[in-house]
Amino acid sequence: MKRKEQNCTGIESMAELLTRKDKTQISRWIGRDSQFKLLYKVSRDGMSLQKFHELCDNKGPTVTIFYNKDNNVYGGYLSDSWESTGNWCTDQRTFLFKLHSAGNWNPMMFPYTKGGTHFQGNNHGPWFHSLPSLCSGSITNKSAEGYYVLYISSLFDGQRYNMKGETAQSVANGHNNVTDLEVYLVKDGLPDEKMESPWRDSLEWNSQTFQELKEFVANYEPFEEMKIPEVNILLIGQVGAGKSSFLNTINSIFKGGISSRVCTGSAENSLTKSFEKFRIRDPSTKKYLHFRICDTRGVEEGLSIKSEDLGFILDGNLPNHYTFNPVEKASTKTPGFVKEPTVKDRIHVVVFVLDGSTLDVLSAGVVSKLKDIKSLVLDRGIPQLAFLTKMDKISETVNKDVYQMFTSSVVEDVVNKAADIIAIPRSHVLPVKNYEKESQLKTDINILALTALRQALMFADDFLENQKLADVKYAGLRLVRTFQELKEFVANYEPLEQMKIPGVNMLLIKQVGAGKSTLLITIKSFFKGGISSLACTGSAENSLTKSVSQRFCHH
Repeated sequence: MKRKEQNCTGIESMAELLTRKDKTQISRWIGRDSQFKLLYKVSRDGMSLQKFHELCDNKGPTVTIFYNKDNNVYGGYLSDSWESTGNWCTDQRTFLFKLHSAGNWNPMMFPYTKGGTHFQGNNHGPWFHSLPSLCSGSITNKSAEGYYVLYISSLFDGQRYNMKGETAQSVANGHNNVTDLEVYLVKDGLPDEKMESPWRDSLEWNSQTFQELKEFVANYEPFEEMKIPEVNILLIGQVGAGKSSFLNTINSIFKGGISSRVCTGSAENSLTKSFEKFRIRDPSTKKYLHFRICDTRGVEEGLSIKSEDLGFILDGNLPNHYTFNPVEKASTKTPGFVKEPTVKDRIHVVVFVLDGSTLDVLSAGVVSKLKDIKSLVLDRGIPQLAFLTKMDKISETVNKDVYQMFTSSVVEDVVNKAADIIAIPRSHVLPVKNYEKESQLKTDINILALTALRQALMFADDFLENQKLADVKYAGLRLVRTFQELKEFVANYEPLEQMKIPGVNMLLIKQVGAGKSTLLITIKSFFKGGISSLACTGSAENSLTKSVSQRFCHH
């Protein structure tokens, strides 16, 4: 995770840099739930040994974090208090660690092995053996490049800690120049995941909200001017993310009980083997709703959906129930292939369904495929959303109460991560909870699912409206092009070559005033580039044309 350079005079320098994910990882290494309170921060408090000891001595366990200028984040944990005794001390529960390497999350803990672990002196800052910081005689101001130069002697040398094959080069790029350094007090206690105010505005969590959302979806009809019966919502995401489960969730809401329209479960490879366009039936009206949820093969390394197949799906070429071939891509010879799809056949909105509990370990291959898919979607001007599933697996607050989804700091972090991966606005990332372990419908789960579906329907309408505007523009351009093509055809026309005649004769016969002469004037005007009056026209009781005449248009 790339971190912004800190400004020691600005507001951002006052903020904590240690993220919730970092704190959670350190708590796991410590072996208990922990809370973290910022005591000392170089960019705020200065490179001052006196200030460090004033703020940190005799406070209890601490963790010191180094923010290396090359986006490496590492540090050390001390279960004892910092003091100013002037002695080397041994803390058998201390450890060193790294959190990020070159901006990438790559946590590793280096446990204590033997010997003295840290130095307690008023002429030193937080000083671990193998991880020094600042001491008298080596303190410098922040460089013009925006970093502080810290001591480097014995940096990650492995004499007191098991480095597991890591070195100063692999952990810190061989230097200890930092944009900031922080010391946190570590206290027992559950991390404060619940926020004082929601990180996103949400609807009221009650039955009235649920009914209003359900009525919106039930009464939805596509953008009227396009005159299509339903819109197509394409779900796409990694294997096991919950695409099919989302469909089952929506179906359950309208059915009034837990249903299983689509096969779901856990498997090494995608359970979805074909392209399926599902309708949802409203039992109260006995009619199908005006949208189709389209399910596809899950994104995975090796056996993922082919770009060519996806392009045909987006454009409306592939028929419903098309079975994906792991060896061959679809072609115009595929049975049921729609050679001239209309707007009703196309995909109108794409939803990336992501497993929120696995974003941190999403493979580079899957991320690359998702970005390739996004490019195909962007090329076609199709709107995109992301639905985040399984948030209850990483947030204890949400696991207890789904309606706390928007007050969970953990969920907010995952939403931000998903927005970065797909490269869409945060407001386009919607957390949902599919029915999985529940045996009865729940209002809070229903509200999340219907809120997400409503947004997809609104985005589909946006796409259709854009298509209408594009069609009008194209129609105008086509008229101009057609006129030019016809004009060139007439200008370049020559009689059948074998007849060897200079021109053909067309006889105009019609009742008086029908416009024979006016037609001749119109053709002349086209080629003259302005209104012409080659023949006498007007209104009269008898014909104004008194003779047979051959006229030629020259341009």
